[in-house]
Amino acid sequence: MERVKLSIVGVPFLLSFMAFNPAVHQNMNQPAKVTIVLSDGKYSLEVNGEPFYINGAGLEFGNIASLAKYKGNSFRTWRTDNGQNTALEILDEAHKHGLMVTMGIEVARERHGFDYNDEQAVANQLDRIRQEVMSLKDHPALLIWAIGNELNLRYTNYKVWDAVNDISKMIHQIDPNHPTTTTLAGISKREIDQIKKRAPDLDLLSFQVYGELGRLPRQVRSYGWNKPYIVTEWGATGHWEVPKTSWGVPIEE
Repeated sequence: MERVKLSIVGVPFLLSFMAFNPAVHQNMNQPAKVTIVLSDGKYSLEVNGEPFYINGAGLEFGNIASLAKYKGNSFRTWRTDNGQNTALEILDEAHKHGLMVTMGIEVARERHGFDYNDEQAVANQLDRIRQEVMSLKDHPALLIWAIGNELNLRYTNYKVWDAVNDISKMIHQIDPNHPTTTTLAGISKREIDQIKKRAPDLDLLSFQVYGELGRLPRQVRSYGWNKPYIVTEWGATGHWEVPKTSWGVPIEE
């Protein structure tokens, strides 16, 4: 069996096929207990006390049964309602196929016009997310809460990380069974510094990188992130990472 190697805090984190998947054996009325374990300087993920090595994919509208067929054990979403399926429907389908879900939570983005100086709007968002978490937190297929998607992309107001921290604290208060993360577009020392300062309640970070994947472990160490991390997007080299023609069109690989 070939294993694919990613890293968690610069330490190899093996993504491999699971002979035993706790999700398959979990009662529908009982949440999975997901924990991050630190042992001998290495982080690992456990589900119901069993090691869980993420072998996952991103599925907004993807084929859950196909992922299971090809030995995936988990996937992430971008929001709790994608317009076609509710989060509950997605979690039920995942559980049916023995998969776990990193559930995305829609968090407003500055680049789309949201103002994180507007305290009432931020409070309303927190209340809305609380209701989403309450309705899903006990589902046995739930693995991790992903608070927002690429909130650092084309932003200027660092208060977004204060809001992320408040969301994470709220989740931990009502759901002691699942870790929290937020997904970043790429990696920079600026974001690491701000998140360490403003959002210390997060359990781990999620990075979305493409052509730069090989540099990520070194960057994580050099930028000072010492908690776990996972890669929640990776694929073909991005159009923003390749040379362009003389008329400005990216040259595909």
